[in-house]
Amino acid sequence: MFGVWTTGVDAEARDRAGTAQANAANDAAAPQPGRAGPRVTLLQHRVVPYESLEDIAKRYGVTVEELKAWNRILKGKVLKAGWNLKIRARIVAPPRKKTTYTVAYGDTWGEIATRFNVPEGDLHRWNPKVARQFRAGQRLTVYTNPKPRNIIAVSAKGEPKAPEEEFAENDEPLPKFDVPGGGVSIGSPNRGRLSGGVQLPDSDLYTVRRPEESWGSSHTILQLQTAIADFRRDSGYAGELLIGAISLEHGGRFRPHRSHQSGRDVDIRLPKRSGASRKSDSQNDIDWGASWQLIQSFAETGEVEYIFLDYNRQKRLLEAAKDAGATRSEIEKMIQYPRGRSKNAGIVRHAEGHLIHIHVRIKCPQTQARCET
Repeated sequence: MFGVWTTGVDAEARDRAGTAQANAANDAAAPQPGRAGPRVTLLQHRVVPYESLEDIAKRYGVTVEELKAWNRILKGKVLKAGWNLKIRARIVAPPRKKTTYTVAYGDTWGEIATRFNVPEGDLHRWNPKVARQFRAGQRLTVYTNPKPRNIIAVSAKGEPKAPEEEFAENDEPLPKFDVPGGGVSIGSPNRGRLSGGVQLPDSDLYTVRRPEESWGSSHTILQLQTAIADFRRDSGYAGELLIGAISLEHGGRFRPHRSHQSGRDVDIRLPKRSGASRKSDSQNDIDWGASWQLIQSFAETGEVEYIFLDYNRQKRLLEAAKDAGATRSEIEKMIQYPRGRSKNAGIVRHAEGHLIHIHVRIKCPQTQARCET
């Protein structure tokens, strides 16, 4: 199924570029005399309750012996929560943070532990007063454990863009996508059409709701497949990802939508929590952690103009971003909330009615002069 569209993103080139930039970002410590040293980043780690030296060493790609050599406090002493350790990390991960999680109906201890990437046993130890059979509405203390991520953005030509944060590279390569060329957006999303449209193919990465409404420009279809493949790889989310409307075969007026006319708009239903009904419209059935990662994967392509989500739901997205260890600058760049629904801020913008799905708008390629923003 997979081939290469030579005018789009070359996955192998993207991986090579990502490796080079991740290594450059991590080149912060002096090498040993007489030879090149490992590329590392100097950082500080605050120990969380029940964390072990082995856990910390694995998280940052170092050894227990190195941790002890860098931190005198560890010599002959038992590790204690709250200690700040100096680390010359070979893998850079977002910081672990203490947060409070409100149990939703249908939650299990195992699902919550998986969501925050922590051992279920630790989750119980952090909450000794909470019964094994908890109830919806109860609040749990969680020390988040965000996974390392590669957020190096790549342009449509496969050229790396400077990363804003340092993360370790995921070594698993993305698949190559065989996207026919010639699909061109003409005009604007609200008053435009599609020439030589490309239909989104079936895939085990997603489910196409209505094939007759899944036509887009070559650029859009490539970015859509690339972002979803990146999301699946980095998040480990195994649930269904439902793709809604894109455009009609030739674009143009597409009721009841006001946009979706030029093959650049994509509706995607937000990922559901495990066990949630496919038909549920409740925001409590949305996996907001996975939703944040999905939105990140699109933003990291560098080819997204906006992502629309109802302002009232952006608060849940913000909470998920914080739980994942996102920095303040990253959140401000990504999410409009809480600055007001009419504020021109963030990639994620308010659009009324977008309660359980996002609307992703892909940028115009520089090579398509008749495409209008």
